[in-house]
Amino acid sequence: MGRRSDHSRDELFEMALNAAEKIVEKEGITSLTARRVSKEIGYSVGTIYNLFDNLDDLSLHVKARTLDALYAVIKDTVQGKDVTEDFLALSGAYFQFLTENPNTWGSILERVSADGKALPNWYLEKVAMPFSVVERALMPLFVGQADAQEKAEYAAHTLWCGVHGIAVLGMEKSLEAMGSKDAKAMADYMILTFLKGLKHS
Repeated sequence: MGRRSDHSRDELFEMALNAAEKIVEKEGITSLTARRVSKEIGYSVGTIYNLFDNLDDLSLHVKARTLDALYAVIKDTVQGKDVTEDFLALSGAYFQFLTENPNTWGSILERVSADGKALPNWYLEKVAMPFSVVERALMPLFVGQADAQEKAEYAAHTLWCGVHGIAVLGMEKSLEAMGSKDAKAMADYMILTFLKGLKHS
């Protein structure tokens, strides 16, 4: 068992978060416990609770890392030359990320807090970053309109929540009950239909 003086608080924080992320990557968020993380890093359970408010807080930091990783993958897909091409590239990168990271991506779908507390601002900022890419891709369709930014933001959240829902059903194999197996094809169809509607509105 490591002594508290072996590492700084910042080092312990990173060690614990890295260990937690590996557990989630391998087994999913429901397998994450303070005891398992403490065992992985060689410190006591008490050390984990000195670093994080509770298990929800630790989980939130793992989810935040996943959002950062998703943003890093999709942020450069939008080139601004053609809205349709941008969205097909964005969809491709998004579904590729989900395929490669099923457990960590799936973790952001789990209930965030057991005590019903509001999400902290730092986490909401992480959530907003992937949506900002969708907003940027949509913005050419709103140029010159009143409240263009607000309209693009609302459209982005509406569209990508739909894409996200299809992705969830695909991951849970629920689409088969609806007569379809290709989540990405369904998502792309919805994206193209949504964009067509915006272009003619």
